[in-house]
Amino acid sequence: MALGNALAQIDAQVQRYIDQLKDFVRIPSVSTGTDAQADGGVAQAAEFLVDQFVQMGFRTEKVQVSNDTNPLILAQSPEPSPNRPTVLVYGHYDVQGVDNPRSAWEVDPFAAEERDGFLVARGASDNKGPSFAHLKAVEAMLAVGDSLPVDLVFLIEGEEECGSRALSQFVAEGGLDQFAPLLCTVISDTSMYGPDKPSLTLGLRGIVYTEVEVFGPAQDIHSGLFGNIVRNPNQLLVDALARLIDTEGRISVPDFYAGVQPLSAREKDLYAALDVDEEAYCRELGVASLVGELEYPLLERRWTRPTLDINFLGGGSPRTIIPATAKAAISCRLVPGQDPEHVLAALEGHIRSRLPEDTRSEFKNQHLSPAYYLDLDHPLVEPALKAIHTGFGLEPVLTREGGSIPIVVDIAARTGAPVLLVGLGQITDNWHGPNECFSLRDFHRGIRTSAALWHHLGQAVPT
Repeated sequence: MALGNALAQIDAQVQRYIDQLKDFVRIPSVSTGTDAQADGGVAQAAEFLVDQFVQMGFRTEKVQVSNDTNPLILAQSPEPSPNRPTVLVYGHYDVQGVDNPRSAWEVDPFAAEERDGFLVARGASDNKGPSFAHLKAVEAMLAVGDSLPVDLVFLIEGEEECGSRALSQFVAEGGLDQFAPLLCTVISDTSMYGPDKPSLTLGLRGIVYTEVEVFGPAQDIHSGLFGNIVRNPNQLLVDALARLIDTEGRISVPDFYAGVQPLSAREKDLYAALDVDEEAYCRELGVASLVGELEYPLLERRWTRPTLDINFLGGGSPRTIIPATAKAAISCRLVPGQDPEHVLAALEGHIRSRLPEDTRSEFKNQHLSPAYYLDLDHPLVEPALKAIHTGFGLEPVLTREGGSIPIVVDIAARTGAPVLLVGLGQITDNWHGPNECFSLRDFHRGIRTSAALWHHLGQAVPT
């Protein structure tokens, strides 16, 4: 395959690809919030993708896992061959709502307006633009008469923003087994390190989430009439949650750090070499200073150390009452080596131990996922870096990401294949917020990267 022909085709057709992306993001495929299912947008976006794949000759189907879930789009490249490795490409066509508030948007969120080289629209960066880049790379390769160097299977879901229920069930029930063995999975639902800093993300933190409710009197009661004789759930919960983080920035839950794997000297050096401006972080976040385990550099704290945060705390009202209940939501981000079940048990046990024995409490709505990490020395790291360099014309960097994408772990566990996290957007693209945007230059370079990736993966020899 002559990669240069495909790259030339991409360069020549990029405006047409941008126009098509605008058509895609104009579809209000909202799967969560008060805008969900507006005007049948989810179904319309699914059909848009089906049409795109069918035009390329892909064997395409809408997989309806259950009647109350959004369809998965499953598309396989033409004429698969046992002599070529198979690569899975994951993305999502659903988007967040715009009721946060809509008045904060400077443009119509589904008008697909261009501003200063950016496409401003809901879903432009999360995740329609990056997913569409992979699709257009394949189209360009086929258009110049090249045979694909790898067999491709696209799996694009419509529920990432509301829990990936259909996809989780599809993967767990063996929906991907028919394509085994996979060389790898490619996902572009992460970010680059920064503008003109293309990157391969080696790892994602896992997550433990739980909600706790502490019960007091049968109903809200008058604090003047019953104060000093009835325990206040708000006070009990605040006391139980106090000092979950000590004054040195360490998490004080016993045995919380069990299994945490230290960074290699090589990886520490990679992150130390990246440009990082702590004052710029403070300005961007609107805070006076940064905290945490200060013995670790900023990027290590962001990417490679565990966290514990109280995400919600509430009970009662601004009236003079003792509330019947107090509630909190707590999440922990986990790193390689930590067991989510162990962390959850340690966290819940620690909180219970700090409540009076006769206090009733309940933990619910738990959500668990381990961390994901691709070793620096994995044989597919080098082909991925070569592809990014080809696409962007810039030296890529290796990073981790502080967030969590549980479906990455599910897919990797089921297929036994590594996941290449090739982010094409920026953390400043304002995912989930007003005025979400995507650099059209990065869209162009992302299509080139994708074409180069299929080329280099086709030449890779798995071990």
